[in-house]
Amino acid sequence: MGDIDFPPNWSQVTDKAKQVEGIKPEAIQKAADQFHAAASQAGDHSASLKSSTDALNGGVWKGPAADAFFDYVKQITSAGDRVKGHLEEISKDLGELQVQLSDIKGKIDDAAKTAQKTIQTCIDTETPKVAAARKQAADAADPDKKIQPPNPTAEQIITAANAANQKTASSAAESITGLLTQADGLISKSQQLMKKDIEGGGYATVPMPGKDGSVPKRTGGLHTGGGGGGGGGGGGGGGGGGGGGLGPSGGPPSTTPPGNVQQWIQEAIKILQAAGIPVTEADIQKIWTIIEKESGGNPNAINDWDSNAAKGTPSKGLMQCIDPTFNAHKLPGHDDIYNPVDNIIAGVRYTFSRYGGFEGHPGLKSMAGGGGYQGY
Repeated sequence: MGDIDFPPNWSQVTDKAKQVEGIKPEAIQKAADQFHAAASQAGDHSASLKSSTDALNGGVWKGPAADAFFDYVKQITSAGDRVKGHLEEISKDLGELQVQLSDIKGKIDDAAKTAQKTIQTCIDTETPKVAAARKQAADAADPDKKIQPPNPTAEQIITAANAANQKTASSAAESITGLLTQADGLISKSQQLMKKDIEGGGYATVPMPGKDGSVPKRTGGLHTGGGGGGGGGGGGGGGGGGGGGLGPSGGPPSTTPPGNVQQWIQEAIKILQAAGIPVTEADIQKIWTIIEKESGGNPNAINDWDSNAAKGTPSKGLMQCIDPTFNAHKLPGHDDIYNPVDNIIAGVRYTFSRYGGFEGHPGLKSMAGGGGYQGY
Protein backbone atom coordinates (compact mmCIF):
# COMPACT_ATOMS: atom_id res chain seq x y z
CA MET A 1 0.00 0.00 0.00
CA GLY A 2 1.41 3.38 -1.00
CA ASP A 3 1.31 6.64 0.87
CA ILE A 4 -1.71 7.61 -1.23
CA ASP A 5 -4.16 4.81 -2.00
CA PHE A 6 -7.82 3.82 -2.15
CA PRO A 7 -9.40 4.78 1.19
CA PRO A 8 -10.66 2.30 3.83
CA ASN A 9 -14.28 3.16 2.94
CA TRP A 10 -13.82 2.17 -0.72
CA SER A 11 -15.27 -1.26 0.09
CA GLN A 12 -18.61 0.45 0.77
CA VAL A 13 -18.69 1.53 -2.87
CA THR A 14 -17.74 -1.87 -4.31
CA ASP A 15 -20.07 -3.82 -1.99
CA LYS A 16 -23.05 -1.61 -2.80
CA ALA A 17 -22.30 -1.67 -6.52
CA LYS A 18 -22.29 -5.48 -6.46
CA GLN A 19 -25.90 -5.48 -5.26
CA VAL A 20 -27.12 -4.63 -8.77
CA GLU A 21 -25.14 -7.38 -10.49
CA GLY A 22 -28.16 -9.66 -10.02
CA ILE A 23 -30.48 -7.32 -11.91
CA LYS A 24 -31.21 -8.97 -15.26
CA PRO A 25 -33.32 -6.58 -17.39
CA GLU A 26 -33.77 -9.26 -20.05
CA ALA A 27 -35.33 -11.62 -17.48
CA ILE A 28 -37.73 -8.90 -16.33
CA GLN A 29 -38.71 -8.20 -19.93
CA LYS A 30 -39.28 -11.91 -20.48
CA ALA A 31 -41.66 -11.94 -17.50
CA ALA A 32 -43.44 -8.90 -18.93
CA ASP A 33 -43.84 -10.73 -22.24
CA GLN A 34 -45.24 -13.78 -20.43
CA PHE A 35 -47.85 -11.68 -18.62
CA HIS A 36 -48.76 -10.05 -21.94
CA ALA A 37 -49.21 -13.49 -23.51
CA ALA A 38 -51.39 -14.58 -20.57
CA ALA A 39 -53.50 -11.43 -20.98
CA SER A 40 -53.97 -12.21 -24.66
CA GLN A 41 -55.05 -15.75 -23.81
CA ALA A 42 -57.58 -14.46 -21.27
CA GLY A 43 -58.98 -12.10 -23.89
CA ASP A 44 -59.11 -14.87 -26.48
CA HIS A 45 -60.99 -17.17 -24.09
CA SER A 46 -63.56 -14.48 -23.29
CA ALA A 47 -64.06 -13.58 -26.95
CA SER A 48 -64.39 -17.24 -27.92
CA LEU A 49 -66.92 -17.91 -25.17
CA LYS A 50 -68.99 -14.88 -26.12
CA SER A 51 -69.01 -15.70 -29.83
CA SER A 52 -69.90 -19.31 -29.06
CA THR A 53 -72.96 -18.37 -27.02
CA ASP A 54 -74.21 -15.33 -28.94
CA ALA A 55 -75.95 -17.60 -31.44
CA LEU A 56 -77.90 -19.28 -28.64
CA ASN A 57 -79.00 -16.02 -27.06
CA GLY A 58 -81.46 -15.21 -29.80
CA GLY A 59 -84.42 -17.37 -28.98
CA VAL A 60 -82.88 -20.76 -29.70
CA TRP A 61 -82.73 -21.57 -26.00
CA LYS A 62 -85.22 -20.06 -23.57
CA GLY A 63 -86.33 -20.54 -20.00
CA PRO A 64 -84.89 -20.11 -16.49
CA ALA A 65 -81.89 -22.31 -17.20
CA ALA A 66 -81.11 -20.32 -20.33
CA ASP A 67 -81.42 -17.01 -18.46
CA ALA A 68 -79.11 -18.27 -15.71
CA PHE A 69 -76.62 -19.58 -18.24
CA PHE A 70 -76.42 -16.37 -20.26
CA ASP A 71 -76.06 -14.36 -17.05
CA TYR A 72 -73.21 -16.71 -16.13
CA VAL A 73 -71.56 -16.17 -19.52
CA LYS A 74 -71.85 -12.42 -19.04
CA GLN A 75 -70.22 -12.65 -15.61
CA ILE A 76 -67.33 -14.82 -16.73
CA THR A 77 -66.60 -12.72 -19.80
CA SER A 78 -66.59 -9.66 -17.53
CA ALA A 79 -64.25 -11.52 -15.16
CA GLY A 80 -62.11 -12.44 -18.16
CA ASP A 81 -61.90 -8.78 -19.15
CA ARG A 82 -60.85 -7.88 -15.60
CA VAL A 83 -58.23 -10.64 -15.53
CA LYS A 84 -56.97 -9.53 -18.96
CA GLY A 85 -56.79 -5.91 -17.80
CA HIS A 86 -54.90 -6.84 -14.63
CA LEU A 87 -52.41 -9.01 -16.51
CA GLU A 88 -51.85 -6.25 -19.07
CA GLU A 89 -51.31 -3.77 -16.24
CA ILE A 90 -48.66 -6.06 -14.73
CA SER A 91 -47.03 -6.59 -18.14
CA LYS A 92 -46.82 -2.84 -18.73
CA ASP A 93 -45.47 -2.25 -15.22
CA LEU A 94 -42.77 -4.91 -15.65
CA GLY A 95 -41.78 -3.46 -19.01
CA GLU A 96 -41.36 -0.05 -17.38
CA LEU A 97 -39.56 -1.64 -14.43
CA GLN A 98 -36.88 -3.24 -16.59
CA VAL A 99 -36.20 0.13 -18.27
CA GLN A 100 -36.02 1.90 -14.90
CA LEU A 101 -33.80 -0.75 -13.33
CA SER A 102 -31.53 -0.76 -16.37
CA ASP A 103 -31.16 3.00 -15.98
CA ILE A 104 -30.45 2.71 -12.25
CA LYS A 105 -27.96 -0.10 -12.82
CA GLY A 106 -26.17 2.07 -15.38
CA LYS A 107 -26.06 5.03 -13.00
CA ILE A 108 -24.64 2.87 -10.21
CA ASP A 109 -21.99 1.45 -12.52
CA ASP A 110 -21.12 4.97 -13.68
CA ALA A 111 -20.93 6.28 -10.10
CA ALA A 112 -18.56 3.50 -9.07
CA LYS A 113 -16.38 3.83 -12.18
CA THR A 114 -16.24 7.62 -11.94
CA ALA A 115 -15.22 7.46 -8.28
CA GLN A 116 -12.59 4.81 -9.05
CA LYS A 117 -11.17 6.92 -11.89
CA THR A 118 -11.13 10.06 -9.72
CA ILE A 119 -9.28 8.30 -6.91
CA GLN A 120 -6.82 6.62 -9.27
CA THR A 121 -6.13 9.98 -10.96
CA CYS A 122 -5.45 11.50 -7.54
CA ILE A 123 -3.06 8.68 -6.70
CA ASP A 124 -1.24 8.98 -10.03
CA THR A 125 -1.03 12.78 -9.83
CA GLU A 126 -0.13 13.28 -6.16
CA THR A 127 2.28 10.37 -5.62
CA PRO A 128 5.04 11.96 -7.76
CA LYS A 129 4.52 15.22 -5.86
CA VAL A 130 5.18 13.37 -2.59
CA ALA A 131 8.44 12.00 -3.97
CA ALA A 132 9.46 15.45 -5.20
CA ALA A 133 8.60 17.06 -1.85
CA ARG A 134 10.64 14.48 0.02
CA LYS A 135 13.65 15.07 -2.25
CA GLN A 136 13.29 18.81 -1.82
CA ALA A 137 13.09 18.38 1.95
CA ALA A 138 16.26 16.29 1.89
CA ASP A 139 18.04 18.89 -0.23
CA ALA A 140 16.83 21.68 2.04
CA ALA A 141 18.45 19.91 4.96
CA ASP A 142 21.83 20.43 3.26
CA PRO A 143 22.93 24.02 4.05
CA ASP A 144 25.31 23.98 1.11
CA LYS A 145 22.45 23.64 -1.37
CA LYS A 146 20.55 26.63 -0.05
CA ILE A 147 17.16 25.21 -1.05
CA GLN A 148 13.90 26.15 0.67
CA PRO A 149 11.87 23.38 2.36
CA PRO A 150 8.89 22.17 0.29
CA ASN A 151 5.50 23.78 0.78
CA PRO A 152 3.32 21.81 1.10
CA THR A 153 5.35 19.08 2.69
CA ALA A 154 5.14 15.45 1.62
CA GLU A 155 3.01 14.62 4.66
CA GLN A 156 0.62 17.48 3.92
CA ILE A 157 0.24 16.27 0.32
CA ILE A 158 -0.45 12.71 1.54
CA THR A 159 -2.98 13.85 4.13
CA ALA A 160 -4.87 16.08 1.67
CA ALA A 161 -4.91 13.44 -1.08
CA ASN A 162 -6.16 10.65 1.19
CA ALA A 163 -8.82 12.96 2.63
CA ALA A 164 -9.98 13.81 -0.90
CA ASN A 165 -10.11 10.13 -1.86
CA GLN A 166 -12.13 9.29 1.24
CA LYS A 167 -14.57 12.09 0.42
CA THR A 168 -14.88 10.81 -3.17
CA ALA A 169 -15.67 7.29 -1.91
CA SER A 170 -18.18 8.57 0.65
CA SER A 171 -19.97 10.65 -1.97
CA ALA A 172 -20.14 7.69 -4.38
CA ALA A 173 -21.41 5.34 -1.66
CA GLU A 174 -24.10 7.85 -0.72
CA SER A 175 -25.22 8.24 -4.34
CA ILE A 176 -25.32 4.48 -4.86
CA THR A 177 -27.31 4.00 -1.63
CA GLY A 178 -29.93 6.45 -2.90
CA LEU A 179 -30.16 4.61 -6.22
CA LEU A 180 -30.49 1.24 -4.46
CA THR A 181 -33.30 2.63 -2.32
CA GLN A 182 -35.00 3.86 -5.48
CA ALA A 183 -34.64 0.40 -7.06
CA ASP A 184 -36.06 -1.29 -3.96
CA GLY A 185 -39.07 1.02 -4.09
CA LEU A 186 -39.75 0.27 -7.75
CA ILE A 187 -39.44 -3.49 -7.21
CA SER A 188 -41.71 -3.36 -4.15
CA LYS A 189 -44.31 -1.39 -6.13
CA SER A 190 -44.32 -4.02 -8.87
CA GLN A 191 -44.59 -6.84 -6.34
CA GLN A 192 -47.58 -5.18 -4.70
CA LEU A 193 -49.27 -4.81 -8.08
CA MET A 194 -48.79 -8.53 -8.79
CA LYS A 195 -50.19 -9.44 -5.37
CA LYS A 196 -53.13 -7.02 -5.60
CA ASP A 197 -56.55 -8.57 -5.91
CA ILE A 198 -58.27 -7.97 -9.22
CA GLU A 199 -60.70 -5.09 -8.81
CA GLY A 200 -64.18 -6.52 -9.18
CA GLY A 201 -62.84 -10.06 -8.75
CA GLY A 202 -61.41 -12.69 -11.06
CA TYR A 203 -62.81 -16.00 -12.20
CA ALA A 204 -63.09 -17.33 -8.63
CA THR A 205 -65.78 -14.76 -7.80
CA VAL A 206 -68.16 -15.96 -10.52
CA PRO A 207 -70.84 -18.31 -9.13
CA MET A 208 -72.02 -21.25 -11.14
CA PRO A 209 -75.30 -20.79 -13.05
CA GLY A 210 -78.41 -20.64 -10.90
CA LYS A 211 -79.43 -18.30 -8.09
CA ASP A 212 -78.13 -20.65 -5.40
CA GLY A 213 -74.85 -21.32 -7.20
CA SER A 214 -75.99 -24.73 -8.46
CA VAL A 215 -76.25 -25.87 -12.04
CA PRO A 216 -79.88 -25.49 -13.17
CA LYS A 217 -81.67 -28.60 -14.37
CA ARG A 218 -82.36 -29.03 -18.04
CA THR A 219 -85.51 -27.38 -19.32
CA GLY A 220 -85.31 -28.67 -22.86
CA GLY A 221 -83.86 -27.27 -26.04
CA LEU A 222 -80.18 -27.96 -25.29
CA HIS A 223 -78.70 -31.15 -23.94
CA THR A 224 -75.17 -31.35 -22.60
CA GLY A 225 -73.10 -33.76 -20.51
CA GLY A 226 -74.49 -36.94 -19.05
CA GLY A 227 -73.62 -40.54 -19.84
CA GLY A 228 -74.34 -42.39 -23.05
CA GLY A 229 -77.13 -44.88 -23.72
CA GLY A 230 -79.63 -43.00 -21.60
CA GLY A 231 -77.51 -43.11 -18.46
CA GLY A 232 -77.06 -39.84 -16.57
CA GLY A 233 -74.51 -39.11 -13.90
CA GLY A 234 -70.77 -38.67 -13.62
CA GLY A 235 -67.99 -40.79 -14.97
CA GLY A 236 -64.25 -40.51 -14.97
CA GLY A 237 -64.26 -37.37 -17.09
CA GLY A 238 -67.30 -35.77 -15.56
CA GLY A 239 -70.50 -34.81 -17.27
CA GLY A 240 -73.72 -33.56 -15.78
CA GLY A 241 -75.32 -35.43 -12.93
CA GLY A 242 -75.05 -35.80 -9.19
CA GLY A 243 -76.50 -37.62 -6.26
CA GLY A 244 -75.92 -40.98 -4.62
CA GLY A 245 -72.42 -42.33 -4.36
CA LEU A 246 -70.84 -39.05 -5.40
CA GLY A 247 -70.59 -37.41 -1.99
CA PRO A 248 -72.28 -34.25 -0.71
CA SER A 249 -70.99 -32.05 -3.53
CA GLY A 250 -72.57 -34.31 -6.16
CA GLY A 251 -71.39 -34.78 -9.70
CA PRO A 252 -69.49 -32.32 -11.83
CA PRO A 253 -71.18 -29.44 -13.65
CA SER A 254 -71.96 -29.69 -17.33
CA THR A 255 -70.01 -26.53 -18.14
CA THR A 256 -66.26 -25.94 -18.16
CA PRO A 257 -65.03 -22.97 -16.09
CA PRO A 258 -63.41 -20.05 -17.93
CA GLY A 259 -59.68 -19.52 -18.04
CA ASN A 260 -56.81 -21.98 -18.17
CA VAL A 261 -54.71 -23.90 -15.66
CA GLN A 262 -51.97 -21.25 -15.57
CA GLN A 263 -54.47 -18.50 -14.74
CA TRP A 264 -56.24 -20.64 -12.13
CA ILE A 265 -52.94 -21.42 -10.40
CA GLN A 266 -51.87 -17.76 -10.39
CA GLU A 267 -55.21 -16.66 -8.94
CA ALA A 268 -55.11 -19.39 -6.29
CA ILE A 269 -51.56 -18.41 -5.28
CA LYS A 270 -52.65 -14.82 -4.61
CA ILE A 271 -55.51 -16.02 -2.41
CA LEU A 272 -53.26 -18.51 -0.59
CA GLN A 273 -50.63 -15.82 0.02
CA ALA A 274 -53.29 -13.55 1.49
CA ALA A 275 -54.23 -16.41 3.83
CA GLY A 276 -50.63 -16.80 4.99
CA ILE A 277 -49.71 -19.92 3.01
CA PRO A 278 -46.03 -19.66 1.92
CA VAL A 279 -46.49 -20.22 -1.80
CA THR A 280 -44.89 -18.13 -4.56
CA GLU A 281 -44.77 -17.87 -8.34
CA ALA A 282 -41.82 -20.28 -8.12
CA ASP A 283 -44.28 -23.01 -7.07
CA ILE A 284 -46.40 -22.77 -10.22
CA GLN A 285 -44.63 -25.65 -11.95
CA LYS A 286 -45.01 -27.90 -8.88
CA ILE A 287 -48.76 -27.25 -8.73
CA TRP A 288 -48.94 -27.73 -12.51
CA THR A 289 -47.29 -31.14 -12.18
CA ILE A 290 -49.73 -32.30 -9.49
CA ILE A 291 -52.69 -31.15 -11.58
CA GLU A 292 -51.35 -32.79 -14.72
CA LYS A 293 -50.84 -36.12 -12.96
CA GLU A 294 -54.06 -36.05 -10.93
CA SER A 295 -56.66 -34.73 -13.39
CA GLY A 296 -54.95 -33.91 -16.66
CA GLY A 297 -56.06 -30.30 -16.16
CA ASN A 298 -59.79 -31.13 -16.19
CA PRO A 299 -61.59 -29.19 -13.39
CA ASN A 300 -64.62 -31.48 -13.77
CA ALA A 301 -62.64 -34.71 -13.44
CA ILE A 302 -64.06 -37.30 -11.04
CA ASN A 303 -62.51 -40.65 -10.10
CA ASP A 304 -65.32 -43.22 -9.96
CA TRP A 305 -63.28 -46.41 -9.71
CA ASP A 306 -60.86 -46.40 -6.75
CA SER A 307 -61.33 -47.17 -3.04
CA ASN A 308 -62.47 -43.62 -2.27
CA ALA A 309 -65.17 -43.92 -4.91
CA ALA A 310 -66.26 -47.25 -3.40
CA LYS A 311 -66.75 -45.44 -0.08
CA GLY A 312 -68.96 -42.82 -1.74
CA THR A 313 -66.32 -40.08 -1.62
CA PRO A 314 -64.71 -40.02 -5.08
CA SER A 315 -61.81 -37.69 -5.82
CA LYS A 316 -62.88 -34.56 -7.69
CA GLY A 317 -61.55 -31.57 -9.56
CA LEU A 318 -58.13 -30.38 -10.67
CA MET A 319 -56.22 -31.71 -7.66
CA GLN A 320 -58.57 -34.66 -7.05
CA CYS A 321 -59.77 -33.83 -3.54
CA ILE A 322 -62.38 -35.97 -1.83
CA ASP A 323 -65.23 -34.05 -0.20
CA PRO A 324 -64.04 -34.47 3.44
CA THR A 325 -60.51 -33.32 2.60
CA PHE A 326 -61.79 -30.41 0.52
CA ASN A 327 -64.18 -29.27 3.25
CA ALA A 328 -61.41 -29.47 5.87
CA HIS A 329 -58.96 -27.37 3.86
CA LYS A 330 -61.06 -24.94 1.82
CA LEU A 331 -60.97 -21.22 2.58
CA PRO A 332 -64.07 -19.14 3.39
CA GLY A 333 -65.83 -18.11 0.21
CA HIS A 334 -64.05 -20.80 -1.80
CA ASP A 335 -66.26 -23.81 -1.16
CA ASP A 336 -66.98 -25.18 -4.66
CA ILE A 337 -64.92 -28.33 -5.18
CA TYR A 338 -65.39 -28.06 -8.96
CA ASN A 339 -64.24 -24.43 -9.06
CA PRO A 340 -60.62 -24.82 -10.22
CA VAL A 341 -59.29 -22.01 -8.01
CA ASP A 342 -61.12 -23.33 -4.94
CA ASN A 343 -59.88 -26.86 -5.63
CA ILE A 344 -56.26 -25.72 -5.96
CA ILE A 345 -56.54 -23.77 -2.69
CA ALA A 346 -57.78 -26.83 -0.79
CA GLY A 347 -55.28 -29.18 -2.45
CA VAL A 348 -52.32 -26.94 -1.65
CA ARG A 349 -53.46 -26.35 1.94
CA TYR A 350 -53.85 -30.12 2.38
CA THR A 351 -50.34 -30.64 0.98
CA PHE A 352 -48.88 -28.18 3.48
CA SER A 353 -51.00 -29.54 6.35
CA ARG A 354 -50.08 -33.19 5.81
CA TYR A 355 -46.66 -33.07 4.17
CA GLY A 356 -45.27 -29.71 5.30
CA GLY A 357 -45.09 -28.38 1.75
CA PHE A 358 -44.36 -29.45 -1.80
CA GLU A 359 -41.03 -31.03 -0.83
CA GLY A 360 -42.90 -33.68 1.15
CA HIS A 361 -45.59 -34.32 -1.47
CA PRO A 362 -45.20 -38.05 -2.28
CA GLY A 363 -45.66 -37.59 -6.02
CA LEU A 364 -43.20 -34.71 -6.39
CA LYS A 365 -40.78 -36.35 -3.97
CA SER A 366 -40.80 -39.59 -5.94
CA MET A 367 -40.31 -37.80 -9.26
CA ALA A 368 -37.44 -35.75 -7.83
CA GLY A 369 -35.71 -39.03 -6.99
CA GLY A 370 -36.16 -40.37 -10.49
CA GLY A 371 -39.29 -42.42 -9.76
CA GLY A 372 -42.84 -42.22 -11.01
CA TYR A 373 -45.61 -40.01 -9.70
CA GLN A 374 -47.51 -41.19 -6.61
CA GLY A 375 -50.90 -39.95 -5.49
CA TYR A 376 -51.23 -37.96 -2.33
